[in-house]
Parts: sequence; structure tokens; C-alpha cells
Amino acid sequence: MSYAFYVKNFADMQFASNRSIDHEEIAINFINKLRSELNDTKFEELLTVSGFIPDLYGEDSSEETLFSKLIECLVAEWARRMAFGGEIIKEKASREDVKITIGNNVVVCDAKSFRLGRSQAAPNAKDFLKLEDIRKWMARYHENAIGGLVTYPCKHEWSKHSDVYQYCSTCDAPTVMLPYKYLAFLLNKKSCFEPNKLRELWQNYGRLFPDKLPKKMQGGNKIPYWRVINAEILRIVGVTEDDLFTYMADADKKISECITENMQYLFEYRNAVINKISSSVSKVQDLATLREQFIEYRKNIETREITQTMDRISQFRR
Repeated sequence: MSYAFYVKNFADMQFASNRSIDHEEIAINFINKLRSELNDTKFEELLTVSGFIPDLYGEDSSEETLFSKLIECLVAEWARRMAFGGEIIKEKASREDVKITIGNNVVVCDAKSFRLGRSQAAPNAKDFLKLEDIRKWMARYHENAIGGLVTYPCKHEWSKHSDVYQYCSTCDAPTVMLPYKYLAFLLNKKSCFEPNKLRELWQNYGRLFPDKLPKKMQGGNKIPYWRVINAEILRIVGVTEDDLFTYMADADKKISECITENMQYLFEYRNAVINKISSSVSKVQDLATLREQFIEYRKNIETREITQTMDRISQFRR
């Protein structure tokens, strides 16, 4: 079974029902659905390919907001299945998305979702992670907070040099970034180790990264970051490097299949739009009517950007 549209289908159903959108109620229903429908193996499959916001959702739309909320639910449910505490934070202002509790320690989590069709391969570093936010979120839990976690979908990675690897190797705000496929790997291997040992990723942070990784270091700072994180995960989990790399190769194949399904969906949607336009135009018998419709179309397309600007000014600047 493909899980490429599992989260999208659930989100779309909420809007199709014409009921008011209550994020907290929907989140509870979604988590109940995950628990009733998906055992750990199926949930792992879903988690591997998660985090891609449907590109047909409007920017900052209600659909996008709800979808992002459901991805937070996945992270909270992952934490529960790892025998951790996983709490979705309701108050979004100046708070983490998910509070993960490992024993008596707290990890503040920012659960990211991105579009496959975004204009760059990876998000701006400041959009991805702000260490001042991690520090602020950790401060709420005093000495119980041991660090931050940023989860995100694969295919949104930085090439060689990035501020992100600096941010995620800074000891005064110990923050680890893990793609969703890494969460899936840890769930898959949870019987191999004591899950509470995972907190050592943050407790050993000073040993792992005694100095933050310079952005301009020879060969880039990406490979050194993942070399350290992979080695520590292997030590904690107690499996071999081959185990990790074989799992990730299989996960990458599933993610590529998910992307192919998304591309096919967009292809079919575009064709449906084209066919609808062709059908509509073919029914117009009067050339004057067709000319009028074409003029209206060009007016809308060619003035759309200035109209949007005027709307924003009207809304925010008066």
C-alpha cells in the first residue's frame, strides 16, 4: 500500500465534510485513526514518506495549516510508539510544535513540512531553524530540557556548505535535525536498544560537537555533521553501518516512489484542467463571446500580481 496521500486524504475529508475546522478535535481523531489502522510497520512506512505539503494547497491556506498540524501528530505518535511522551502544543505563539519527554528529560521539537515544488532545493536556514527559538522553548522546562529536535522531509537537504550545520552543532542550544526517515529507522530498531538511550544524542552533545562546524570548512560541513550523527545513532542503537545505510537506501527508494506518485497526480490534475478548458471553449459558438472571454482571461492573468499587492496594502496598510 502506498502512503503518499494518506495524510492529504484525511485532511481533504475534513474540508469535504463542510464542518467547522477544529484543529484540536481533528488532531485527536487523526491520532486515533493512526492507532487503529496502522501497526508499527505500517506507521513506519507512512512516516518515511511524510512531510511533503501538497503543492495544490494554497500558500498559508487552511488546508496547508491543517496538513502541517497532522504532520505534528505523526511526530507525537512516533514519540509514543518509542515509549516516550509526545505532546502536541496547542498554543502556537512562541512554543515548540511537539514536546517530547524521554524519562524526565524534555526535547522541544519543531516538526517541519515543505512543498516538493518549492523554488529551491532546501529551505533558507533561518526558515528552517532559529536557535533563539530553541533556547526560549527550552527555558520553559528549566533543567529538564536537554535540547531541540528539527524533523523534516527528505529531498530538502543542503548540498555542502550551510549555516544549518553550524546551528545544529552549537553546544549552548543542542539541536539535532533528523529527516522523517531517521525517525522511521529508530522505530524499526526500537527492539534493538533501550529507547531512553536516545537522549544521549543531546546529553553527549558537547562530546559530539566540541566546536560548531564552520560553514566554510574544507569540503563543506554537511558530511562531517552526518558522520557524527550517524556514528552516535549506531552506537546508541547497536547496529552496524551497513544496517543503517541499507535501511536508508530502501527508504530513499520509497520516497522517490512517493514523489513519482505526486508528479503523476499533478500531471493528471493539469490534464483535467486543460480538458475542461478545451471543452468549455469548444462549446462557444459566438466569436465575439470567445474574444470577450479571452480579454477577461488576459486581464486577470496580467494584472494578478498588482491586484494582490493592492489587496495586501488595503488589508494591512490602512
